Amino acid sequence: MTPARLGANRRGMGKEGRITAHQIAAMLGVSQPTVSRALRGDKKVNEDTRARIVALANELNYSVDHNALRLRTQQTFSIALVILCRRGENKANINPFYLSLLGCIAASASERGYNLIVSFQDSPANFFANYTGSRQSDGLIVIGSGQNVEGWQYFGEYARHNTPMICWGASKEDLVSIKSDNAMGTRLAMDHLRTKGCRNIAYIGPMNSEQPQFQDRINTYMAVTQELGLPVICPTLPENAVREDQGYAAVKALLRDKTNFDGLFCANDFIALGALRALDEAGIAVGKDVHVIGFDGIATGAYAQPPLTTIEQDYYKAGEMLVEALIALLKGKTPDTTPVPVRLLLRESA
Repeated sequence: MTPARLGANRRGMGKEGRITAHQIAAMLGVSQPTVSRALRGDKKVNEDTRARIVALANELNYSVDHNALRLRTQQTFSIALVILCRRGENKANINPFYLSLLGCIAASASERGYNLIVSFQDSPANFFANYTGSRQSDGLIVIGSGQNVEGWQYFGEYARHNTPMICWGASKEDLVSIKSDNAMGTRLAMDHLRTKGCRNIAYIGPMNSEQPQFQDRINTYMAVTQELGLPVICPTLPENAVREDQGYAAVKALLRDKTNFDGLFCANDFIALGALRALDEAGIAVGKDVHVIGFDGIATGAYAQPPLTTIEQDYYKAGEMLVEALIALLKGKTPDTTPVPVRLLLRESA
């Protein structure tokens, strides 16, 4: 910037001669709110305009006074993210699906000028939801295990206090929730298994779950088997076991009972990994004698033996929609809860 251009705009500088957002706005011929939104990373600001504002702010060593911004707007520009774990679960063993979703939520929040506060909760001893009342955040996103029934009940009750809250696959009807297109994913899996010649496809997953995604998957499985005239094969899962052990035990039960099956549709990838282990121990060739498909698209599936075919959820889109939905609530608007897209990710297990 030339000395003349800077000197011509010194009027309106802040205390101690510091440059202000008003002055940057005047230099670039935009409004002061546009400067503020651009420097918060608001994607609604035109990309070229945002780039010009950021470049000039960096040149002038200008940064937003966040304390002043919070006082002026009465917003924290922070989002609280609660990850519900199974009671007593080792945090190193959390389903990587939720860690991938966490990363995408964090990226999406950052792109929109929000900080993220992350909390792992597993029991009444550490349940906490009053982030807005304590002025720690403007709103709340809740994701995590459907096996933590107490946790979902707690946040379901708290939602009645009109706290801005968005959930991933929540089991409570009074919680605003986003989920993947589970029905489409199930049909993609079943259609692919049929193209592989499978006539006896077992569903390995919860039959009566607090998590609506599992109910969507079992309901669609039942509908497809009826439409195609296929037998319904749904082994019982051991309660309170981790998902891998549930998949392992279910397949062991099928083999013990000499149930005829040539395809497995597993309600999530961890269940599928347990199923693969049981099939391997029985000497059954996966991808040849039995075809296996999981659901979620966790990275671990690529390293299974054989690599796991799965229904992959769009993690980035999910994170983006959760953050956008919460921001819509904060603005008094109706959030978009359209199901998140899924796709069939082909590998060697089916």
